Amino acid sequence: MFALFEARLRAGLTRVGRTIAGAVCMAVAAIFFTIAGWIALAEAQGELVAALVVGSVYLVLAMLLFFLPVRPRVRVTAATTAAPVTSLVEAFLAGRAAGQAMRKD
Repeated sequence: MFALFEARLRAGLTRVGRTIAGAVCMAVAAIFFTIAGWIALAEAQGELVAALVVGSVYLVLAMLLFFLPVRPRVRVTAATTAAPVTSLVEAFLAGRAAGQAMRKD
């Protein structure tokens, strides 16, 4: 029982660690792309236009992240594997009756 718990915990922590590492890499990439875009726009159009464009891009991205609906997770209910007690009793009685019928013959 503890081995299964430990394996699930280890897999979960590995998944969380990879997600955090991926998020950090994406943040670093976003910073470098922002700097590169700023330099290109500042040389081509001036610093005021570069500031407006970069600020607008981040504002649109933030608005999309805030206002796009997130689908709620649908919980999957586990199928009941155990038969109801009445079915078990009926099956037991049917088997007992069949066994008694075989003995009488």
